[in-house]
Amino acid sequence: MLVKIGKFVQKFHKIILSVSLAVTFIMLFFMSQLQMNMQFTDLLPKTEKTVISYKNAMKNFDTLDSIVVAVKGREEDIKNFLEKGARDIEKIDGVKTVSYENQVNFMEKNIFLLMKEKDLKNREDALTAANLKDFFYGVNEGFEKEYIQESQSGKIDKDRIKILNFLNFLEEIILKIKKNKISPEDGKRFVRGERYIVSPDKSMGLLVVKSAVSIDDFENVIKTVNSLEEYFQKESKKYNVEIEMTGLQVLSRDEMVISQRDMEISSLLSLMLVLGIFIFSFKIIRYSLLALVPLITGIIWTMGLTYLIIGTLNMMTAMMGAILIGLGIDYSIHIISVFLQERNKGMNIENSVSAIYSKVMRGVTTGAGTTAVGFFMFVFSDFPGFREFGLVLGLGIICTLISSVFLLPSLLIIFGRKTGIKKPKNSQLLEKSQYFLIGRKKSSFIIIILILIVIGSKAGKVEFENDMLKIEPKNLQSVALNREIIDKFDFSSDSTIIVSENLEKAQKIYDKADKLKSIGVISSVVSYLPSEEKQIKRIEAGKKIKEKTGIVPENEIYAEELTEELVRLENNLIELGDLSYIGGEEDIRQKCDKILEEGIISELAENMDIYKKNLEESQKIFIGELQSIIRKSNTEKIINLKDLPDKIKDEFVGKNKTYISTFYPKEDIWKSDFQKIYMKEIDTLGENTTGSVKIFLKVIEISATEGRKILILTLAAIYFVLVADFRSLKYATAAILPMTFSVFGTLGIMGWTGFKFDMVNIIGIPLIIGIGVDDGVHIIHRYLVDKNLFVALKSTGKSVTLTTITTVAAFGTLMLARYRGFVHFGILLTIGVLFAYLLTMSLLVSLISILDRIEKKSEGDKL
Repeated sequence: MLVKIGKFVQKFHKIILSVSLAVTFIMLFFMSQLQMNMQFTDLLPKTEKTVISYKNAMKNFDTLDSIVVAVKGREEDIKNFLEKGARDIEKIDGVKTVSYENQVNFMEKNIFLLMKEKDLKNREDALTAANLKDFFYGVNEGFEKEYIQESQSGKIDKDRIKILNFLNFLEEIILKIKKNKISPEDGKRFVRGERYIVSPDKSMGLLVVKSAVSIDDFENVIKTVNSLEEYFQKESKKYNVEIEMTGLQVLSRDEMVISQRDMEISSLLSLMLVLGIFIFSFKIIRYSLLALVPLITGIIWTMGLTYLIIGTLNMMTAMMGAILIGLGIDYSIHIISVFLQERNKGMNIENSVSAIYSKVMRGVTTGAGTTAVGFFMFVFSDFPGFREFGLVLGLGIICTLISSVFLLPSLLIIFGRKTGIKKPKNSQLLEKSQYFLIGRKKSSFIIIILILIVIGSKAGKVEFENDMLKIEPKNLQSVALNREIIDKFDFSSDSTIIVSENLEKAQKIYDKADKLKSIGVISSVVSYLPSEEKQIKRIEAGKKIKEKTGIVPENEIYAEELTEELVRLENNLIELGDLSYIGGEEDIRQKCDKILEEGIISELAENMDIYKKNLEESQKIFIGELQSIIRKSNTEKIINLKDLPDKIKDEFVGKNKTYISTFYPKEDIWKSDFQKIYMKEIDTLGENTTGSVKIFLKVIEISATEGRKILILTLAAIYFVLVADFRSLKYATAAILPMTFSVFGTLGIMGWTGFKFDMVNIIGIPLIIGIGVDDGVHIIHRYLVDKNLFVALKSTGKSVTLTTITTVAAFGTLMLARYRGFVHFGILLTIGVLFAYLLTMSLLVSLISILDRIEKKSEGDKL
């Protein structure tokens, strides 16, 4: 069959070249339409519950993952940008809403209905204060009840940011009293909190951008993120602030940009390295350039077909360029090697081309077949990311094979007539090692096995990387910012969501989530619309507070009693600092120490006469504002959905009247210990919890399971192909055994070095077998033709060595990528391919030598 194909190529080589050129131009057009898609939801099965819940939520809420914007600088500049810049951001195409402040007006109006009963009780004395003495008495009472008396409950840890903000408030109030700068806004801040989301150290403010674009609309996601970035770069200098972004949409954009750049550089560098190695090896530029033609053509065909079949590249199929360069060049090496050998013997062009099909093409097609089978086994995965990877790379192998079988010989017929062919030199080291292995086959076999046992002793110690961010590019701004936000605000942008059918269910989920220590922030409509039962209880509590609240502040300061409360406050800060130190909350301890060391409380307590006028004015303004807010606050009617501001309804109420709750982890979700705690707790909220975090973790979980499954399928399928090709169990076994051991050795190296699997490099293990078995196939085929192992190694050894070098060079370029998933994949394949080569040239040689001796002995016995 192959000989007939060779005759066909010789007869119609010009037509083949013309057709190939036409197909290449067509596929170039389709290739130009191909885009990257870094969506993790597309990597998971459509039947996966997490994906179904996510897709359903997107239909009702347009977008689920917010873009979190951090504004850094001085407090005044941060607040200035939050106030003015947010209005401009809302005008940017692709932006739905911008949240830059708390709903303070709504909260002031309904403070009793929105504050938890326990908080109302703890703050009652302060809220009903008629003077500063009563206010600080109430502060001390509430402080002791909530934190000092409940110091073992873990509440200090859970309320870290709340405590820091309150300590800042106390410090500012006392300083303002001393400077007589108290304003009505300070009274409002005490009742309903801060207007803006600013970190306790006042160095960072946050605003949240809700995109009008679904994350599935990747092209428009990129446009929106880029538009925001351009605006921030332009406006940051104007407001004297530094602005950064994070969130899933920003991370996806960053991944796409970096991955695209990585693959362009890797593919170009791979081609240059392969060309350089080819020229160095064959010493002829002409044939080196010819070898690249079918390779480049095959890649163009593959990318064109990928657009027609799938439409986009994901983070796994993005590696196809470097992979196909590393593998596709092998076919050219074997073909040109035989062609040059025949030409060096004095054969004409026609006979040299015929020799390609009779001597090497079977090995080439079988090798490509086993590699393609290795890739196509991924198609049987339940993981869409793996399926696309297997389909694209399997097609890529076939395309480069077809191009090599038909196009390269056609080119050799035209351009191979030129003179200047140099006889290649054989490697003395390679020949000596071959003599050693053949001459000492048994001892060589035993030594190799012993070495493998030592290396493989750690094979079972390989772990799977659960930190998705470990495969992201190093120093990625969106990743670094997320961790900075965790440090400053006690929550991560890596959110989990759950959609409730009604308010009653949303309330139950909120109440349950509020008790979970691993959740930092809960964003829910329940915060603005508690259940009717809760509101009724709070209205009654609010009425009692109103009854105790005066109409105007008292004129008397009560210096002695106020002094006692200030001293008590200092003692409470000392105790809070000690408790924080024990609990490891160093920033709270430092804040308490700072206030105490400044002496602002003790100075005010010891100098009442000096500050009397300031105290009287501050009491009038501050207490007067408290009383005003309390009197105006709603205690007449419960809040209904229609009473909510439109901004709140737009954020939390879906198109089908469902309600979304978003949960932000308190710590870094990618720290394995916290990750286990968080996921265990979040799963108690309901089976339809979803969001970016759950999707990421599900990708990791499925990729680990599917990787093992594909490995078994690949071994079985390739072994079947080898048996069919060799028509011999012993030679099929001899060919695949070194590959199995190479996987064992690779796992051993990983175990010894602590190198982990991740969702990208896990696919490398099955590939090691599919790629590495090619070397053994070529050696065995040549051995079966020559019936002399040394002759087979001498004629094929250089080609096998060269194909290994080019493969390693191509995969090695992935190690230069910024995206660490590609780096890990390149490292793993490099280790595996080198192991496969070494075991082919050692273990396989020993096995064939032993089989050869047994076969000869058996034939002698028959004679």
